[in-house]
Amino acid sequence: MKVKFIRDIKIKTKLLLLGGISILGLIFMGTESVITARQINEASTEISQSWVPAIIIAEELNTRTSDYRIKEYNHVITGDSRDMDRLESEMTQIREDITRGFTDYELYITNESDRKLMEEAEGEWNKYLEYSDRLLVISRQNHTQEAFDMIIGDSRQLFDDASDGLLKVADFNRKGAEAASIQGDNLYDQLAKVKIITICLIGGIISLLVIYIIIAIDKPVKALVEGTRRVANGDLEVYLPYRSKDEIGILTNSVNQLIKRLKNIIDDEKYLFREIGSENFEVKSTCEHAYRGDFAPILYSITSLMSRLDAAKKRKESGTEDLTAENEKEELAKRAVCREITKHGRRKMDATDKKG
Repeated sequence: MKVKFIRDIKIKTKLLLLGGISILGLIFMGTESVITARQINEASTEISQSWVPAIIIAEELNTRTSDYRIKEYNHVITGDSRDMDRLESEMTQIREDITRGFTDYELYITNESDRKLMEEAEGEWNKYLEYSDRLLVISRQNHTQEAFDMIIGDSRQLFDDASDGLLKVADFNRKGAEAASIQGDNLYDQLAKVKIITICLIGGIISLLVIYIIIAIDKPVKALVEGTRRVANGDLEVYLPYRSKDEIGILTNSVNQLIKRLKNIIDDEKYLFREIGSENFEVKSTCEHAYRGDFAPILYSITSLMSRLDAAKKRKESGTEDLTAENEKEELAKRAVCREITKHGRRKMDATDKKG
């Protein structure tokens, strides 16, 4: 049923369907490509505008805290007040840079986990700074040994905790960037697979449809060519079995009707001429409906021929009857003359006898 339905579709519609499938396939591929490309772009944008800056800030914070730690250590071991003033000034600048770094990082926080890690790192750093302030006071008083014990003791532990917190932040962002990169790669692979599948699917559908259209056109057209060739050679027993509602089906049906009309007309002509040969000029056509259009003059010519032959026959029959009547009259006249001669002869003989 489905095959017949497809076969009944007009050739123009089939070609439009083929073109439509091709266009829809291209639209689908284009849309899918645009969507996937946008997702890839979003992933790359997230890497470049969020993860990478966050990594840079976290690593810079870790570097600046190390710079602060070094200057703090120098502050403890130096005994020169001018060096201490210089170091404290530089440490103050580093503190401001670190505070600004924490503020800048707020712009690149991606989720609550990221925020929590940074808050923990900032909290550890603030604890370290509180202890550092006490350490610097002791160092300023030139209690070098006590300050040194502090810097290699609790201060070191607090610094390590703050540094570890910043490293965790940097590692979190690094992993986020790697995940975004992997997501971009997966999206690209997905796009490639979708394109391959779509191309194969659409290509397969188009190929099948093209093959079907070629077969649907080629086979009945060859049958039409063969059928018309046989008709041209005088074979009117041709019947083309192709049935559909498309243009070829309509053409095939028209050819079958034409062959049927030709066969009916020729059979009718055989019948009419056979009857004419039997001098039956009153015979009628058995399929007058077949003599339509340019076939009508054929029946008209045959009918006219029968009329003329019938008239000639009647004239001939009328002439024969007249000739027979004249012959009969002549025969009667001859007989009458003979009788008269006979009578006259007898009279003459009787007269002679009387004279003798």
